[in-house]
Amino acid sequence: MADQNDNRPGPYLDENRKPYNNAETQSNPDNGDKQFKPNALDERTLRSARSQTTFAYIAGPVSLFVGGILLGSVGAICAFLAYRKLRALMQKSNETAAVARDMLKSTRTALIICLVAVALNAISFVIMFPVIEQMLQSGDFASVAGNMSAGTAAGSSTWG
Repeated sequence: MADQNDNRPGPYLDENRKPYNNAETQSNPDNGDKQFKPNALDERTLRSARSQTTFAYIAGPVSLFVGGILLGSVGAICAFLAYRKLRALMQKSNETAAVARDMLKSTRTALIICLVAVALNAISFVIMFPVIEQMLQSGDFASVAGNMSAGTAAGSSTWG
């Protein structure tokens, strides 16, 4: 039974049976070691940039159907802010910089998707604006739906 206890590291020893706070196992800035663990602020910034990139990926295509220019613009702003955060994180020399470097490409893609969606929404708005303006001036709101009753003749329905 004593052999089993001697093989296991103690609560204050690492796997090499050295104390955790040993100067050889800790990174020391005086030794020129630039590889540090990321701090909580970097992790939070990375998480925020990831969330903004995900929102931009969703907001771009959805704005083509529902949100229009406003949702696409908000998505583009989120992607741009995430891009700036990731560029700042890339300048550091820790594990977060490598993750930020990998995420930068997807953030650029989300930004391009949102900008294309905003451009397409703006083009469709410019094309449709004269029609909507004429409808509002004439008061003929039925022209928006067109002649919908022509497609449903009396004898052609399924039920009778």
